[in-house]
Amino acid sequence: MKSTYDRLTTLDFLDTCPESIRAFYKYWDSKRQGRQMPSRADLDPIEMKEFLSSIILVDVKRQPLDFVYRLVGTKEVDARGFDPTGRSVSEGSFGATVEEVLTNYRIVSEHKCPVYDREGVPSDIANLWQGDAILLPLSDDDEMVNMVVAYTDFIHIK
Repeated sequence: MKSTYDRLTTLDFLDTCPESIRAFYKYWDSKRQGRQMPSRADLDPIEMKEFLSSIILVDVKRQPLDFVYRLVGTKEVDARGFDPTGRSVSEGSFGATVEEVLTNYRIVSEHKCPVYDREGVPSDIANLWQGDAILLPLSDDDEMVNMVVAYTDFIHIK
């Protein structure tokens, strides 16, 4: 799926993405162990130490569909200028537009597929630029996505 917004939902991004995103995808993929997607319990913060500052965990709420920040890494907090933990993505998103950010989460939660987002955005913090990001599904039962884990490759940080 490709629209005018620069996102991919196929694995074609692996050929051209930054190494940090490729490494994060490989970590997530290794935790699937033959399943469509791993669960949150499969992810080990100790193994993810190099990624933690740029990680976001989002709970997927149903009826009505909503996305709520559960954990937001320090670089993500710095980029926003506030900590959106506990808030809806519609209230605390950082991206080109709130609707495009929500669309990324909807695609992951409904199609159980990765979303690779190439729409980098400058932050209000000097020398901090949100580069490419990947959003990946998590599921407790391998059927319904109940969380999304996102990782951003921040650039121009001095």
